[in-house]
Amino acid sequence: MKKEKKRKYKPKKINFITTHPVVSATALLCFLMSFVTMYFNLVAGIVELVFVGAVLLTAFSARNVDVYRTQWLVKTLNNKMSAEDDGNLKNFPLPVVIFNNSEKIVWYNSLFRKEFLEGFSVEKNDIKQFTSDKGLGVIRQNSHIECSYGGKYYTAYYSTVQYKKNTCYALYFVDDTDLKQCRAEYESTRPVVMVINLDAVDEYLRDFRDSQQAEIMSGVESIIENWFTKYNCILRKTGSGKFLALAENNSFIKMKEDKFSVLSQVRSYTYKDKTVGITLSVGAGTGKNFVECEKKARQALDMALGRGGDQVAIRTENDYEFFGGVSKGIEKRTKVVTRKVAAAFKEAISMSSNILIMGHRFADLDALGSAIGVSFVCNALGKDSKIVMSSKTSLAMPLVRHLKTAGINDLIIEPDIYEKYIGENTLLVIVDTHRQSFLECPELFDKVDKTVIIDHHRKTVDHINKAVVFYHEPNASSASEMVTELIEYMNVDFELPQVCAEALLSGITLDTKNFVMKTGVRTFEAAAYLRSMNADTVAVKQLFSNSLKTQKAKSEVVTNAAMYKKCAVGVVDTEVDDIRIVASQAADELLNVDGVYASFVLFMTGNTINISARSYGDMNVQVVMEFLGGGGHQTMAAAQLENENFENALKRLSKAIDKTIEARE
Repeated sequence: MKKEKKRKYKPKKINFITTHPVVSATALLCFLMSFVTMYFNLVAGIVELVFVGAVLLTAFSARNVDVYRTQWLVKTLNNKMSAEDDGNLKNFPLPVVIFNNSEKIVWYNSLFRKEFLEGFSVEKNDIKQFTSDKGLGVIRQNSHIECSYGGKYYTAYYSTVQYKKNTCYALYFVDDTDLKQCRAEYESTRPVVMVINLDAVDEYLRDFRDSQQAEIMSGVESIIENWFTKYNCILRKTGSGKFLALAENNSFIKMKEDKFSVLSQVRSYTYKDKTVGITLSVGAGTGKNFVECEKKARQALDMALGRGGDQVAIRTENDYEFFGGVSKGIEKRTKVVTRKVAAAFKEAISMSSNILIMGHRFADLDALGSAIGVSFVCNALGKDSKIVMSSKTSLAMPLVRHLKTAGINDLIIEPDIYEKYIGENTLLVIVDTHRQSFLECPELFDKVDKTVIIDHHRKTVDHINKAVVFYHEPNASSASEMVTELIEYMNVDFELPQVCAEALLSGITLDTKNFVMKTGVRTFEAAAYLRSMNADTVAVKQLFSNSLKTQKAKSEVVTNAAMYKKCAVGVVDTEVDDIRIVASQAADELLNVDGVYASFVLFMTGNTINISARSYGDMNVQVVMEFLGGGGHQTMAAAQLENENFENALKRLSKAIDKTIEARE
């Protein structure tokens, strides 16, 4: 064998002053003091100067040795060397394996053979069997990877080496089993706090006698107690239909694997062979301590209730996770809350200089109708108000024309001129949405200090949390219904104009699909009030009329729709002016097909695929759309997929439907 030429490694020059400014400054001070000492005592000064110099020389030499050793080690590990000809990798104090571009193992040292191969049978010559199935692509993206093999856990560090004149890849395995087991045990015992609430118990039990109510509550509470204690939880009742549960993370993981079957157990509870229908909402919080967990659990419960209840909301570090949410819910609003909100809303208007009103992008009849209702209230209180809405993208242009016919021409302004109407004390009222990303003009929200939100959509994770009044009722049929109730309780001395009553009624009619979907007692009460204000139902009906071209396009979508797991899926692949109206109405029409639980209609605008989703409650389309980054209601939702085509969008929609069905089962 040829003697290997000894390699010399020269450390890089290190600027000691810049890397150690404090030490350098101290040394300079010591030298100055030495010269001062020499002035008074020459011998003492020289001794002091020599001593300081010796200390600095020793420190500098030690640092150079450390740098030399570090650079030598790095170069040894990463230089292009042959594993067979050089003994460095053979005798390296860690298990080392070398593999090629095909992920085939070409060499390993004795420590790797001893630790990984002795006592184990190698099924195939593939590096992934030792890296927890992580291939070269994943390995190259990271400086190290976590893996396990033979009951042990490793951290494997990656580098490039030369083997037999070919570029290969080396992994250096560090056995940190004890550390990772300790970490896993620590994480498994982290606390989880769950706040548990029975939804609208009074509404469900009002038809039962007191003795029967006690039996029902006892039965439901037994289900809750049995299920939670099965997972080694501490469960305590904190009030009527309210509980607090404490658990460790390992038990909580098992609950998630069970998909919180307690939800369906409570929902399907029967009393004398009759399903009561009570539902359960749970807010769970994880964190470093019980105080943090309890705070997050309260936030999660608010989120679960804001999404309609009958579900578990888990608040983690920066996100939410949801389980359940399949029931249709029950109207459980109280007029006491509406009165309080009406008083607060009236006060906010009175204390403002002017009011700007804004809905979501592509404003529909509900967004514009509710905005018109708010505007007339503001005017009745002596405050100037404007509605910010783009006439180019609005879906409510028939209502805009109806306003102009009634002589109202200056109520609506375009988003590009809103700055002219912002003052020091301007109030922004947001209707029919609570997400900043969905606003007609998100920039306007950032420039106004006071905000009021009136919305009926189920709460989303990215909801606006900066509002002086946040009136959110997920069980209301529409924002127009909520505004109508506020008008009734604001005690404003004025008679609602007919055009305003018709605008509000059109919003209710749109979101209830002609009083079919999400229609409660208070929906009809609001409609009756608007009718008493001379709202013309014929005029409202005319706001929904379509052109012949739109009708043909809608019929074509319905005719060409396909079925996927009891879901009707259609595509608008023709150019139509009112493409959004075509898609939404086609989705509504597809629900009339026998056996259809939900309908989805896709259409393209620019580079974005839009999806309109509808159901009668058999499938929660809000959950389906949330898998795609959208949201909405249980029976009406939407999503936008940017830079997609129809083929990929349909595949992603199919996966979202599968996930929803799987979560429900």
